[in-house]
Amino acid sequence: MAPVIEMKGICKSFFGVRVLDMVDFQINKGEVRALCGENGAGKSTLMKILAAVYTHEIGESFVDGKPIPKNATPKTMHHMGISFIHQELNLVENMTVAQNIFLGREPRNKFGYVDFPAMNREAASLLDQLGETISPTAKISSLKIAQKQMVEIAKAISIEPKVLIMDEPTAVLSLKDTEVLFNLIKKLKARNIGIVYISHRLREIKEIADTVTVLRDGKFIATKEVSEVSEKDIAALMVGREVSESIADDFTGNTSDIVLEAQNISAGILQNVSFKIAKGEILGFAGLVGAGRSELMELIFGLYKAENGTIKLKGKPITPKSARDAINLNMGFATEDRKSTGLVLGRSICENTDYVHKIKTRDFLAFPKKMLGRCGKMIDRLSIRCRGPDQLVRNLSGGNQQKVVFAKWLSVNSEIMIVDEPTRGIDVGARQEIYTILRELANEGKAIIVVSSDITEVLSICHRILVMHQGEISGELIGKDRTEQNIMNYAANVAV
Repeated sequence: MAPVIEMKGICKSFFGVRVLDMVDFQINKGEVRALCGENGAGKSTLMKILAAVYTHEIGESFVDGKPIPKNATPKTMHHMGISFIHQELNLVENMTVAQNIFLGREPRNKFGYVDFPAMNREAASLLDQLGETISPTAKISSLKIAQKQMVEIAKAISIEPKVLIMDEPTAVLSLKDTEVLFNLIKKLKARNIGIVYISHRLREIKEIADTVTVLRDGKFIATKEVSEVSEKDIAALMVGREVSESIADDFTGNTSDIVLEAQNISAGILQNVSFKIAKGEILGFAGLVGAGRSELMELIFGLYKAENGTIKLKGKPITPKSARDAINLNMGFATEDRKSTGLVLGRSICENTDYVHKIKTRDFLAFPKKMLGRCGKMIDRLSIRCRGPDQLVRNLSGGNQQKVVFAKWLSVNSEIMIVDEPTRGIDVGARQEIYTILRELANEGKAIIVVSSDITEVLSICHRILVMHQGEISGELIGKDRTEQNIMNYAANVAV
């Protein structure tokens, strides 16, 4: 039987970095194919190419044996029967549920106007299939995140697709909603619809998928019958490369000199999370998408409030209610997305490095000479490659932009540094420079928390690693237990 989807030799690069390298992929009618790999393995990128969200440099794709046009758009792929439920919700908040489901495909009456009653009835029918009681006339902005995900699913199945791509569909769903989704997948499979199921949750894959394809570092690794492999087998395929970096040394400082402690923190996805970090320690937080790592760091930094639990700084309870509070407590936070929340790209290096200093000292009328002096010291200390303090940050390389992020926190001598995905989008050479900076800061006695999706990264720079799974700490690794396999097992909640 010919596959409903066939992709051959797909190659894709971003900014000169190849993220897909000669990847083949296919799926048959009525097949549930899981697509697995570590964060950054290329899973979502491959499917976005299939859905014409991205173009590719090399390769070809077919639907029912017909080649996909080179100039295809997402609308073209809808007409060819490809529907994609993205990991990031793609809904218009100020429109109704029904309007979102049928956006651009609204039913019309005989006068050519949108037939709202018919649209609402069809939307209600789709939602009923999902076991949802959401009103089709409700505004998206009024819904909870799990309800929004179900609207996305209703939108995807409304075109009666040949292939339905689901990217981490259960990340925000309850157990009950997940059960409903699985029942729907079984019904769609019975209708000969192919399902591509992207997920890190290996137990779900064992429950719902027929086959599993594993990508690693942008390359095809294997396709296996799910019945023939265990969860541990899949995890091993996902991380099967040799570790190219050395393992960080054990922490040799005073483990009783605790700088920051969180006790039984609960809020949103977070459930009774506790951890400690000592002066001079580099503590890593590993896990998969949606595990709650970034949410925990944002809470520690005062960006939102804990429902339960206590945060202690040098043994004293603190309740930071804003980033300003955290700054005044000598905490720094290099956020996950440096371009959106870490830097003002249209401003100079000097202005960016001085922002936190102004907030902490309230010296909003600082003399340019003093600002330039502080900036010059940071440029020298962090070896920021630039033409001078006045250069716009947007014109720097990714690695040098990240150094500017660090500089703004070091300019106020932050004692605790939280760095979320410190080397995302940075080349190999710049990565090593960032690692060197973090090690030097730890040697100076600063407590460093590293959140990273790159397993090799946390192994190479972190003295101790905490692994999170669905809002909880599922494992702690020190010494010889710090291995890729152990991290992946804990991240996927597979017994070690």
